[in-house]
Amino acid sequence: MKRLSAVTIVLVLLVASACGGGKKVDAGLAPSTTVATNTPTTSDACSTTKLQSTDVGVTPTTITVTVVADTGSPIRPGLFQGSVDGVEAWAAFMNANGGLACRKIVVKAADSKLSADDARNAITTACSDSFSLVGTTALFLDNMQPAEQCKDKAGKPVGLPDLAVLQTNPVQQCSPISFAALPNSGSCPYSGSGVRSYVEPTVTQTYYLDKYGKTSLHGLFLVPSDAPAAIAGSTPLFAADVQMGIKKDAEFGVSALSTQPSYTPYVQSIKTHQSTYARDGSDYASNVFMRKEAQVQGVSTVKVWDCSLQCYDPRFISTGGSAVEGQYLWLQFLPFEDKGTNQELDNFLQYDKTPDAFGTQAWVAGQVFATAVNDVVTKSGPNGLTRQALLDAIRGITNFDDHGFISPTNIGGKVPGKCLVGMQVKDGKFVRVDPETPGKFACGGSITVTLDPVKAYSG
Repeated sequence: MKRLSAVTIVLVLLVASACGGGKKVDAGLAPSTTVATNTPTTSDACSTTKLQSTDVGVTPTTITVTVVADTGSPIRPGLFQGSVDGVEAWAAFMNANGGLACRKIVVKAADSKLSADDARNAITTACSDSFSLVGTTALFLDNMQPAEQCKDKAGKPVGLPDLAVLQTNPVQQCSPISFAALPNSGSCPYSGSGVRSYVEPTVTQTYYLDKYGKTSLHGLFLVPSDAPAAIAGSTPLFAADVQMGIKKDAEFGVSALSTQPSYTPYVQSIKTHQSTYARDGSDYASNVFMRKEAQVQGVSTVKVWDCSLQCYDPRFISTGGSAVEGQYLWLQFLPFEDKGTNQELDNFLQYDKTPDAFGTQAWVAGQVFATAVNDVVTKSGPNGLTRQALLDAIRGITNFDDHGFISPTNIGGKVPGKCLVGMQVKDGKFVRVDPETPGKFACGGSITVTLDPVKAYSG
């Protein structure tokens, strides 16, 4: 039961990665000091350099990376298959365009099976045969020692670089060798309990308050409550809403196992307070249950049904139907509906035949890896590839936008971006609302929220 309930943590982390209108910027022209390189920059060196096996996972002809993801558990089969698909799509694209450092990229997939032991074993194996982890999506990865103590070809424990999609646990979030495509907003170092500071973007709250009135929004907050990590993922975000001026009428804990009848008291609270705002931090199915129950009870006062990345799922619309009309959700990458406006998005959609939010972030993680590899090659040549050099290069990537595919992000400093795309369900489709122009992001400021994320929970 623990594993099933904790699956909701991932959905909270998606909320955390996509919450924050503001100033509009052209995604393709957003300033960037480190831009992903989609074409080889080493063609001259490839013809003049005798390639060597420079480190674990690097041969004269190949660079091997491993994607660790929860895909084969019978509890949630295929849960993060999107991450595997995204890394493999990225590798296929890169290989079709000359590879990296004069070498072909080889991808190994390791199933962590919603298990801490399997995640740890997968990393141990990758330490022995792969240059880096790319696209890590393992919910129960709670021990980074196998990666941090991983030895290079020379026997030095420099660590195994980890370019992650998800960093569920603070030990991964704050690990010196782990970097997320969409970083967590929490401060490091952090032990996993007690007070922590979070820097949250204010794009969403600014949009709502400008559109509906500075004092008009008050409402319900549903906190995923199956595990402390799930609670910790939502409370800073909800605190930021309140700090920005959205009044809290009520807060409840919601389980990933809840069925629609369980939402009756939550919706009754909306009716009692005549709430104008409602936010559910759990998965898309939970949001569907709340919207359907609200439809049954005839709720009419809510102006803003708020959600984040977890609701950007075709199943949200297909299962929610008319009940989810008007739902808002927010992304840190260009939506698939923008196809044709951004080359990087088009590349992703061409090579990933089953695109989803996890695959998107896995692709971006791959492009961070590519950028770091090319930086090493530019500095030291194609035989300069070592894990230490790769880690140093990743830490220097401080303003990354993957050619405008994502919000400009400080990857090396683990600081999330401040730009989002606001979407709304209209006539059964995801439609851009902030900004309305395809290929652009809404950018704004940020606020710092300091609290004990578990003690702040009042559900």
